[in-house]
Amino acid sequence: MTTRPPHSEGAFFMESTRVAVSYTPGHAAASPYPMTHARILWDRLTGTVSATSETEGFEAELADTVETNSWWKPASLPSSWRLVFDGPALVDSIGIAAHNLGSTENAYRLERLTEDQQENVLPYSESFGLWTYKARVAVSMGFPAPDRTNSATRLIEDLNTGGHYVQQDFDTVEGRTYTFSVYYKPIPGRGLRLALVNAGYPALALVNFDDSGAVLSLNDKVSNATSVDIGEGWFRVSISAPAQVTGVAAARVLILNENYGSAYTGDGSSFVNIFGAQLQWKDGPPSSYLRTTSAPVTSFWEAMSDAWTWPEDDGAILELFEPGEETGIGISVSKECRIGVVYTGKALEMPRMGYTNLGPTDLGRTAVLTSYISEGGQLMGRFIQRAGLSGAFEWKNLPEDWYRQAFDPFARAARTEPFFIAARPEGYPTDCAYAWVDDPILPARQGVRNFVSVGFTATGHADASA
Repeated sequence: MTTRPPHSEGAFFMESTRVAVSYTPGHAAASPYPMTHARILWDRLTGTVSATSETEGFEAELADTVETNSWWKPASLPSSWRLVFDGPALVDSIGIAAHNLGSTENAYRLERLTEDQQENVLPYSESFGLWTYKARVAVSMGFPAPDRTNSATRLIEDLNTGGHYVQQDFDTVEGRTYTFSVYYKPIPGRGLRLALVNAGYPALALVNFDDSGAVLSLNDKVSNATSVDIGEGWFRVSISAPAQVTGVAAARVLILNENYGSAYTGDGSSFVNIFGAQLQWKDGPPSSYLRTTSAPVTSFWEAMSDAWTWPEDDGAILELFEPGEETGIGISVSKECRIGVVYTGKALEMPRMGYTNLGPTDLGRTAVLTSYISEGGQLMGRFIQRAGLSGAFEWKNLPEDWYRQAFDPFARAARTEPFFIAARPEGYPTDCAYAWVDDPILPARQGVRNFVSVGFTATGHADASA
C-alpha cells in the first residue's frame, strides 16, 4: 500500500494500491469547489532548471520537457531537481510523470525556494557513532529510515548503570534560542529525551517523549517542544531553549526506561530508533531537515513537509497544496531514480463534478500485445509491446463565461501540450494520469440558459507494469 505521510498542515488520502493524488486542507480550503471535482494541471511554469547532481546524458533540463523518453538522473544522493521562476508565481500543484520512484522504492519531498536561510550546524546528522560523546550505549547503523534509505540508527543500552545517551557539541551565544530536532521511532517500554547541556546550558533544558512519540514532560528552561507524526511509526521531535551562557554546549539524545527514568541499569538489548538530527538558531518548530556530514550545511531551499512521500508504483503523481506566491519549486529524492516530466503551476479547478458513468482513467489500460506461437500451435511467450491508459471525461452545466475565461485556454493548449488530470481527488485518489488528446476539445451549447458541456478522450502515459 502506498504510504503518503501528511504535509505539515495535514492531508487527506484513501487507502489504496496507489495514491496518485494528495492534497492538503489548505488547498481544499482555498478552492471554491470541492475536492470531488477534477483538477487539471496544464499551464506549466518555466524558468531556470538545475539539480544538485546529475548524471552525464541525463541532465536536469530533460525533466523540463513534455517528452517521456528522456529523464533526469541524479549522480549523488540525496539530490534535488529545481526550477527557479523568472519572478514570483502562484503555485498550488506539482505533477511528476515518466518516473521510476515506485519501482526503485524511493522517497521524495517537495521543496520551495525561500528568502530565509535554513541551517543545520550539527556535523554527522545521520552518523551518531561519530558524535562527540557516547555513554553506556552501542550505536548500530543501517536500519530503515523515513526517507526509505537504510540510514537510521539504533541506540542500544548496555548493562551499566547511569544515563544511556549520545551527544554532539556545538557553540552557543548567550540569549540565542537554539532548536534541536531528531526523527524518533518509538518502541514499547522505552522513551526518548532531548536535552541541551554543558557550559552553554548550566541548567540543562530537557523534553521527554513517551513510547507513543508524544511529549511527556519538559522543564522550565524550554521555550518550545514539538512532536509531529510523519507516518510509518516515525515522529519528528524537537526542543527549543535559549542559551544561558556563551560557550560550548551539547545536544543530547538519551534513552528513557519503562518508567521514563533517565538513569538506570540497562538490560543490554533495549533500544530506540533515531535519524536525522538537526540544530539551528531559531525558536519554535524546526525547519525542514538538512543532512550534514563533517561540516554544517545551509540552504535557501526548504521542504514543504517534515515527511517523505513513498510512491508505490511508477504512475503519474499530482500533489495539490495551498496556493502561494513562490519563486522556485523543487523535488528531492533519496535514492537512485529517473524522472522524465515535472510540471508545476496553478491547477484548473472544475466547477462541476464530472460525468461519473465514465470509466476511471487509471483502470483504462491499453496495450499492444504480441504472442509467439510455434508451428505446432504452442504458446511460446507473450509480451507487451506498448502500453498506456485511456479515459473519457465529460462535464455539463458549465457557465459559458467561465468556460471562455478558464477552460478554453486549456482547450487551446491541449492541442499540443500534455497535462495532468485528477478526475476525483477525494474518494478516488488513484484516478490520475499524465495525458494528451488526439482531437481538439470542443464545447457544445446545452440550450439551457448559457450552459455548455464539454468532453474529451485522453491517452495517458503508463509503463507496461501499470
